[in-house]
Amino acid sequence: MRLSLYAAVGVFVALVLAYDQYDKKTNFQPVNARISAVNEQCYLESVERGVLTKTTLTSDLLNCDVAQVLTREHPKWQGFSVKHKIEVRFAYISPVDGTTRTSSQQMSAFPDGKPLRVGDTMLVRASRTKADKTRSI
Repeated sequence: MRLSLYAAVGVFVALVLAYDQYDKKTNFQPVNARISAVNEQCYLESVERGVLTKTTLTSDLLNCDVAQVLTREHPKWQGFSVKHKIEVRFAYISPVDGTTRTSSQQMSAFPDGKPLRVGDTMLVRASRTKADKTRSI
């Protein structure tokens, strides 16, 4: 009984991942996008695990340099980990109508660990049917 439940969950996850890849390949086209703004903020997070509970404590968004200093020097925030919230705004040429469109994506880390700068280009997937829709690679 337990094995069949695990097998069903595994098959479901595999089908969702397969559909996601199919959707990316058939409905979206890779395009180069020029970055117009990068907003990097951080927050502090700590996970406390009890016997039956798990509690996640987080701070407000703040400057990443300040977050690093707080985790090292402030007694209240020691033991917390620094998490990133990065919003990247970019412009791209839509494959639907050939016009320039703008969009944004949120990330928890920079791609390949390299910071993005205004004016850089990045690869995104633009919808082949809806002019304003994008997905990450």
